[in-house]
Amino acid sequence: MRAIVRGVSDSYEKALASYFGTGPTDLEEARKQHSAYVLKLRELGLTVKELDSHSDYPDCCFVEDHAIVAGDSALITNAGHDSRLGEKTAIVEALEDDLNLEFMNSGGRMDGGDVFQFGNKFLVGHSSRTNNRGIQNLKDFVEFRGFDLHVIEVPKRSLHLISVCTSPMPDVLLAPEGWFKPSDFPDDTEILLVPNEEAYGANVISFGKEVMVSKGYDITSKILIDKGLNLHYMEMSQFRAGDGSLTCLSVIYE
Repeated sequence: MRAIVRGVSDSYEKALASYFGTGPTDLEEARKQHSAYVLKLRELGLTVKELDSHSDYPDCCFVEDHAIVAGDSALITNAGHDSRLGEKTAIVEALEDDLNLEFMNSGGRMDGGDVFQFGNKFLVGHSSRTNNRGIQNLKDFVEFRGFDLHVIEVPKRSLHLISVCTSPMPDVLLAPEGWFKPSDFPDDTEILLVPNEEAYGANVISFGKEVMVSKGYDITSKILIDKGLNLHYMEMSQFRAGDGSLTCLSVIYE
């Protein structure tokens, strides 16, 4: 497995924030947390490519939003917020030697934080950052590669789908109580519900039984431990403050 990450910008304290946080407050702490995150990816066996940050882009550490990987290809998105469109140039340069790249049509807007692979499907959230034209573009991209696409309406209190819904193990989704209906998800999916107050903890990164989780979400952690998973706890306070989560900080691919 490989991953790309990008350093925390000198302007990170100006990052967009209106959901989980009100804005980062400690640049050095954010960089310390980011370094620990990168180290953990390497400890878990990933080859990590680190990209330089850019002071013009406060949110540039959130690389997930610019590329959606399916097999040996990636769809390069048009980020949902205009201030972030320039970030994708570095992502393209980082991925073009490893993956076949396709580019979203000009009318499509999408953050990669609304998309993840779930077995033979991709789940995509229709959100304030991801529009119908972007979803159609994604549908064409994944169906050409043999995957189905399942669309979920993202609750207005969440920035992205993956902010509050991820898959800790095959055929299982983790989500907060009261945010979704069972019918929102694919049939025959096991849903692990975490308390509403631990919604942020529903964002995890899984590598088989090894799962990266955010510190401070004890009930969520117990639910995952009871499923036989080994947890790796990450301090994410400065990324939560910028509406970012574990998945936001990397693009992971084979």
